[in-house]
Amino acid sequence: MKLIEITRDEIKKDMIALIPVGSIEQHGPHLPMGTDSIISEYVASKVEEKLRDRVLLFPTIYYGVSLEHKGFPFVTLTFQTAISLFRDILESIATDLGLKRIVIVNGHGGNTYFLPLVQREFNMKHNDAKVIVFNTFDEEERNMFNVNDLHAGSIETSKIYTINRKLVRIEKIDEIKNYEVKEGAFIYYSSKESNEFGVLNSGMKVRIDENLGAKILSIIVDKLINIILNLNI
Repeated sequence: MKLIEITRDEIKKDMIALIPVGSIEQHGPHLPMGTDSIISEYVASKVEEKLRDRVLLFPTIYYGVSLEHKGFPFVTLTFQTAISLFRDILESIATDLGLKRIVIVNGHGGNTYFLPLVQREFNMKHNDAKVIVFNTFDEEERNMFNVNDLHAGSIETSKIYTINRKLVRIEKIDEIKNYEVKEGAFIYYSSKESNEFGVLNSGMKVRIDENLGAKILSIIVDKLINIILNLNI
């Protein structure tokens, strides 16, 4: 069920809260600013469709921590604000809605720096409520594409194309001329310092593979469903 569409009496205490979160930041000249949010929202929505009576889907949190994109357009929270925001949301879910199992569906790598801190703090504070952080990206998809794709490359392009091909400016892909990525990207250097086009698809031209995009998204959805069905915390 979707939280914003149901009444208070339809909330069941044994439901699992599902919170998609992403970012608003540049994804090269060819992908939408909301790429990470679109992907996390898609995954969470597909899970809600299949487990409608078991999960409670929350509105997507479109803002994340995107400091690594300085020099390009982006909207960011500070780490302090992001931590406070999630603290408040999680506490309210547990206290005011009475839900004891919460899954954050994260689509943005930059959020992985603060979400584990919030998770650990919440889980150590509560004996009867727990939060899981589920990322919509992992090493497996890089292996499937056989590319070191950190941002706005073949993987994300193929995912977005699968979700809504109208959102991919295919003609803009040819504008990306430099395929090299500076070592230390996102750790020591911003996306613009790492690659002038802001696309970190190391050593390769961005390519679209709709079949792989669909396969990866299906795997991600199935993984999350399996986690929810087998929750033992």
